[in-house]
Amino acid sequence: QGNNVCLLKKSLYGLKQSPSQWYRRFDEYMLSNGFKRSSYDICVYYISYAPGEYIYLLLYVDDMVIACKSKAEIGSTKSLLKREFDIKDLGKAKKILGIEIVRDRSRKILRVSQSGYISKILNNFIIDNGKSVQMPLGGHFKLSLKDCPIRDCDVERMSKVPDIC
Repeated sequence: QGNNVCLLKKSLYGLKQSPSQWYRRFDEYMLSNGFKRSSYDICVYYISYAPGEYIYLLLYVDDMVIACKSKAEIGSTKSLLKREFDIKDLGKAKKILGIEIVRDRSRKILRVSQSGYISKILNNFIIDNGKSVQMPLGGHFKLSLKDCPIRDCDVERMSKVPDIC
């Protein structure tokens, strides 16, 4: 009413600082429970549960994948997460970030594919029926480091071009 102001004790979904605060909370919880953060990617956590055996947790915003050889350890990791967070278990990962995950346990094969994503891009640019070639550049092109962007502004400009790997 009128000029009243409320102090928020939690971040609201959709605020600019919400993702950062969520990550800090998640990170603190995982580290306090013995997980280590990968030095290569701050959204990859791991913990050893036996010599040479690890649980890996991969985080992207509020989606995560748990990878481990032991189903029991995956279950205990889910229980650990449920103690602190409202999580929804979607079962075995079939797709994350547009990457399809295909398993054939009988042949011990795990394959990742972006064929669906590639088809979507081809369809968006109306080239899904196009003639394919092994390499999009002619054989006479010689690419080298001098063809790569040097200035940060060039790298940034190129990173804003959609659908280019």
